Amino acid sequence: MIQIVYYRSYHRVTVTGHAYSADPGQDLVCASASILAYTLAANVANMADNGQVRQPIINCSEGNAEISCNPRHNLKNSVALVFDSLCAGFELLAKDYPEYITYEIRL
Repeated sequence: MIQIVYYRSYHRVTVTGHAYSADPGQDLVCASASILAYTLAANVANMADNGQVRQPIINCSEGNAEISCNPRHNLKNSVALVFDSLCAGFELLAKDYPEYITYEIRL
């Protein structure tokens, strides 16, 4: 099972586990969660490169991801929008595939 936790106040997302909804390489649930995590990671990296966030943490490996950053004061809403948008995808996956994914928001 994939466990996703969104720490909204900290602009942090953790993803752990595997869906095991199909054979490796054929698991569309796992692939969907992975692409959302990698897209969030790419957005945080771009924002760091542009000086919009500080202290980015981007750790993505098989079965695990931790993505977080510290937005500059005037960009907190913009960074929250990026995280909220990608996490909406995680939430949809969890609703459609509750036997394979859990999603939780912690403030």
